[in-house]
Amino acid sequence: MNMKYIIVFRKVLTIAFIMAVFISCSNDDNKTGANDVSDTVQDGTWKVTYFYESGEDITQEYAGYNFAFDDNTVVTAAKEADSYTGVWSVSKSTSDDDISSTIFILSFGTSSSLLHLSGSWKVIENTGTSLKLKNNSNSDLVNQLYFEKSN
Repeated sequence: MNMKYIIVFRKVLTIAFIMAVFISCSNDDNKTGANDVSDTVQDGTWKVTYFYESGEDITQEYAGYNFAFDDNTVVTAAKEADSYTGVWSVSKSTSDDDISSTIFILSFGTSSSLLHLSGSWKVIENTGTSLKLKNNSNSDLVNQLYFEKSN
């Protein structure tokens, strides 16, 4: 009878191990690596769905803009007859405190109405249809910028 107990215990243990492997290998929808983020933003056009800066929600200032990120690091923001170009890039953080983070750099000209979007943003979430960024390098406040895929 002791041998039957050992055989059943081994089978239960094997099943538990297989289940643990399947659960740990589940598909992760949040791809925050530099290549993942770069591939994501180049697919389609994007809009700002949330922008919180210096303690204020200023999302409405960017309503109607569509952003297109091309493969040679040029970003175009268009709203009706207005069009602005800037540059973008994605890289791994070089900060010792945050070495595993991905940084999304966005820069529009100093005369552009999109100047406030410029900066080095830490990628918090990338689902393929939304991109959540944060930046707290300029003050004690955490600025947040969210993009959502338009098409």
